[in-house]
Amino acid sequence: MKVNKDTIRQLVLQYRDEEVMLEMLEDALRSFEEYHQAIYYLELKKQLYSMGAMEGSEYRTLIEELDRGRTANHNAVLVQVNVLNRMAKAAGLPLFYEGVVSEERPYRREVANAVLEYVETVVRERS
Repeated sequence: MKVNKDTIRQLVLQYRDEEVMLEMLEDALRSFEEYHQAIYYLELKKQLYSMGAMEGSEYRTLIEELDRGRTANHNAVLVQVNVLNRMAKAAGLPLFYEGVVSEERPYRREVANAVLEYVETVVRERS
């Protein structure tokens, strides 16, 4: 399942004169990058310190803390995808994400993958 990039563009056009709505839109989209960053930082720390560069219990504590942060960011993404879907519905637009948005597996991973693909597309297509 993919996200509907055009819905974002249409939401911006729909709410371009409404500061509160634009801030909600920005907060939702920023949560995607924050999740991406949390994943990257966790994986980076695993690569750097998993081979004995850090004492075992210290390493486990660090990874557990970073994983909790990643999970919190993942949960925020789920909330924000719902926000974007509600905004789209209220504006009479196609949903941003048409799949199941749930904390249950496999749905939470499917939403995450779609959002991460969206972030990578934004970066790849930057002007």
